Amino acid sequence: MSKRFKLLKLALIGVRKNYEVNFKDGLNYISGPTSTGKTSILEMINYSLGASSHKDYIEIGQSCKSVELEVMVNDEKFKIIRKLFQFNEPVAIFTWNEKVNTYEFLDKLDVDSPSNEKSLSAFLLEKLDLSNIKVANQAFSFRDVYKFSYLRQTEIDNENIMGEKHWATSIKRKPTFEIIFNIYDELLAELKTSLRMKQEELRDLQIKLDGIHEFLASTEIINFETYLEKKELINNTIHEKQKQLHEIKSKGKTDDKLTLSLQNKIVSLKSDIQKIEKSISDQNEYLNKLTLLRNQYISEKDKIDFIIDGYHALEKFDFINCPSCLQPIENDKPQLCGLCGKEKANADIDEVMELKLQKQRLAKKLKELKSFNITEVANLETLIKQSDNYKTDLYSLEKELLHLHKNYINPFIEQMEQLNYEIGEDNRILRELDNNYKILLELERFKKLIDIKDKAISDLRQRINQTENISINKELLIESLSKQFNDILKAFKFPKLENAYIDGKTYLPYVRERLYRELGSLAGVTLITMAYYLAIAVEARSEKYNHLGFIVIDSPRKNLGAKADDELFKDEDIFNSIIKFFISMDEKYQNDIQLIVVNNGYPTFLDRKHVIKEFDGDGTKDLPYGLIDDIQYS
Repeated sequence: MSKRFKLLKLALIGVRKNYEVNFKDGLNYISGPTSTGKTSILEMINYSLGASSHKDYIEIGQSCKSVELEVMVNDEKFKIIRKLFQFNEPVAIFTWNEKVNTYEFLDKLDVDSPSNEKSLSAFLLEKLDLSNIKVANQAFSFRDVYKFSYLRQTEIDNENIMGEKHWATSIKRKPTFEIIFNIYDELLAELKTSLRMKQEELRDLQIKLDGIHEFLASTEIINFETYLEKKELINNTIHEKQKQLHEIKSKGKTDDKLTLSLQNKIVSLKSDIQKIEKSISDQNEYLNKLTLLRNQYISEKDKIDFIIDGYHALEKFDFINCPSCLQPIENDKPQLCGLCGKEKANADIDEVMELKLQKQRLAKKLKELKSFNITEVANLETLIKQSDNYKTDLYSLEKELLHLHKNYINPFIEQMEQLNYEIGEDNRILRELDNNYKILLELERFKKLIDIKDKAISDLRQRINQTENISINKELLIESLSKQFNDILKAFKFPKLENAYIDGKTYLPYVRERLYRELGSLAGVTLITMAYYLAIAVEARSEKYNHLGFIVIDSPRKNLGAKADDELFKDEDIFNSIIKFFISMDEKYQNDIQLIVVNNGYPTFLDRKHVIKEFDGDGTKDLPYGLIDDIQYS
């Protein structure tokens, strides 16, 4: 199942205000002069998705503290929050909760290799059903597949489209291309390995969840409703005691009932402890009886086993003398038992069958008794826990009583100290409740992690089944991809070049039978590079492939138009043809491909509905200065 990765919203969280960019399906055009923050939008997307760092943008550094990127991966919405200028800090991931219509914290992830299961790359790959894959003995990374979606300004004409010139970057280029188009020979085996690893991760999460459940059970806080009920009860108690304290201070009158309340609580607790200790003693005695009964069942079962074994052993012997009186046994009928005179076969079978039935009945009773014994042991533990709680409360009350008697001055001070103490104790319980509330939140977070992991396992099973059933002809694929590439170059009105295709071995673009970087024209390389990325995106839009489904292009005008070095590319029609192709992509593939384009200006024929952000650099055209629009750009 294909996992389309769609950008929803980018926000720079500022100290004065936030700076937001909302994305839509299809074509998203961002326009403005130099140094207005256009490229920084793309840089911040890149940084949010795991780039090791970002440039030292002065305006952003003065105004912003973090970046937030909202994305849709298939049918799930996530928010990624990363601190600016703090490159080693973890990334926070939030997941969208449809019920309350807001994002909720999910996890903190490292910006690290996908071999670290707590990394952003590993998380994103899991959502794409591509986690735990190795290529060229290295961990496959989200950044590897993202490379096919991000055409930055510095790479649009560098004659090294996918880093193929350098071994370190080229070693993963071809396998990534093959993974995108499901022609990677080892993909199925890697996916099955990933499934086993995810099942182990799910078991680990479940163990942690059970531990949190067990702890909360020990605090008697099972859910949010219980927490709220207890909190309300304690708050009401504190309020009542504060009223009593106020009355004593304002009226100077003691309450005899209040003075005796501490002693009454102690007496009541001691009585409760005596009762529960008696219950514990009775429960222990009851468990001892159950143990004796259990041992008796086991003994009876062992006896039956011994007798059945004896039957089989005695069948081997033919007795001449009686084992009891040692007198000769006269029996001339070999089919009869030499001791009792019954037919051997029937007597033995009937006896053994009866014994086996008795054994089955005993085994059933023993099983029921074991189950019952577990319940009664749990009841005993509950009683012991309740007794311990009573004793803790008793110790606390007796300690306070000793303090009051020791420092006794008059009944007013005694009662005020007592109430202050009780209010303090209630506040302590309230703090413990709030701590337990945090654990409840952690419980809910683990539940979400388990749900996500469970869904990832289900999606991965589907992916494995789909991969097993899909047969892709590599030659036909390359042929179709080459046609896309050639058609896009024609649409770009690429001058004096034809016969463009993608090589089936290197997966690199060729034009006029020559490798793209041998053309000697940076403007030509710019057009070829864009056509190459776009052709892959268009060809891989099918659900059976693994392209992210979006492509970012920074400065398609580079080396084209009036400033072009090559006279062939000075014609403005070439740039206009590129924009027209972008518009045609929006018309054809709006639901399949999200195209984000950043450029200095745009033709008049571009419909403004495609322009999601526009800056003027000076604030004279009723437009923002730039991305950080409350600072004037120089």
